[in-house]
Amino acid sequence: MQDDATRRRLGRAVLFILGQAPTITEPVVRADIATLLLAGQSMDFAAKLQGFGSQVSGPLAREYARQGGLSERDLMISILPTLKRADVLDYVVDASGDLAHIDEYVGVTSSVIEQTFKVLHLLNPSDPELAVLHSVEIAAWAPLTESQHLEQVTRRGLGDAAAAAGLRLARAIGINKMILSSELRENVVFNPHVWGTGQVKVAEFLRNLPPNERDILLGICEQASNRPGVLLDQLGANPSVLASARKVGLIQAATVKSSAAGGRNRTYVFSPLSQTDDDLRSTTEALHFRKLFVAHILFGQDQAQLGRGRIQSPVALVRALLNRGEVGPASNIATDYHLVEAHGIVRVEEQDDGRGVLKLIKREVVEGSLDWLTTHLGSTSSTGPVGVKLRHTPGAFVTPEGDRASIPDDAAAAEVTKAAILSLREEAQRAARLDSPFGF
Repeated sequence: MQDDATRRRLGRAVLFILGQAPTITEPVVRADIATLLLAGQSMDFAAKLQGFGSQVSGPLAREYARQGGLSERDLMISILPTLKRADVLDYVVDASGDLAHIDEYVGVTSSVIEQTFKVLHLLNPSDPELAVLHSVEIAAWAPLTESQHLEQVTRRGLGDAAAAAGLRLARAIGINKMILSSELRENVVFNPHVWGTGQVKVAEFLRNLPPNERDILLGICEQASNRPGVLLDQLGANPSVLASARKVGLIQAATVKSSAAGGRNRTYVFSPLSQTDDDLRSTTEALHFRKLFVAHILFGQDQAQLGRGRIQSPVALVRALLNRGEVGPASNIATDYHLVEAHGIVRVEEQDDGRGVLKLIKREVVEGSLDWLTTHLGSTSSTGPVGVKLRHTPGAFVTPEGDRASIPDDAAAAEVTKAAILSLREEAQRAARLDSPFGF
């Protein structure tokens, strides 16, 4: 049986793969990792129910499943029985066999990423699928040469053929990347999540790079860390270098798209997911719930129409939501919060007059979001009006995985981040000799 730390890393790797799923267009690849995708979809569905307790009606559960691309047949035959066996939830069907209600224990019996590992184990993935998972987990821990990477996969009890298939699939998914090291005369394998393991402190590491690379990348990373949710346009770096930093995961960019034709989209930048911090939470930011909520609140502040009300302090507004459990009523709540509602972070209750009340569901997600907003904006007691008339209503949310997939390769800018990856490999090797899951 895997130890706790390994279960957490592997559970998180399932969710990393799920995040990549919308960009996988090859049907054969999707078929070959079907169990991994099903485990991720199952926990994504369950995570959206977190905070509802025993108040998950059959219709609400079916709608959350539908939003995640799961049919009612999938829900009833495969997903709910598996989640029940994993002690993630319990459910009741009525006399006609329809889903009556769900009691959720998401993040209660164990954290979401540990529950994800348990669900995957119950779904009995194939050896090549396990190799994909280990390949993603290893590449998220440290950049290794291809031969070292494959050796580490086989150390997990998998054969050479399964290990090779796992790496091929991880690359076909688009999550694992390779760069050629002329010095080593071999490819180095990494993925964009490598910056968040905590094995090497990114800021300290970047300061050791040559001056040009150091100044460019350190400035970008420090702004993302010091101001979570900073607008991409405000980073002030060369656009091609910014794109390269986004593509290799040094920063994570998420975009709120307006629902209006020709409406303005806003891209917000965050630091890489810190696996050390993530392990301390019952939720996991691998699902991007906090990014969604913070970006949504900042979009609401930025896109308010002049003279039609403006949130003077998103921090105070979110604090009020946490303290009171709700904010409102206000006319815009009934129309402008459907993205965060679709992820189960809040619930909108519409009143007879058409105004809405925003109800808190996922306290830990909103608490974490408040920390980010306070870091970004500072704390103030002024809230201004709750009702804000937006020029453009939020219509869609593009995750960091979607952002990375949309960025074309730029050879010149990629040289900067290639140097960083290869230097990180050397630093990670030194750290690994002291404390590593690889046994160097």
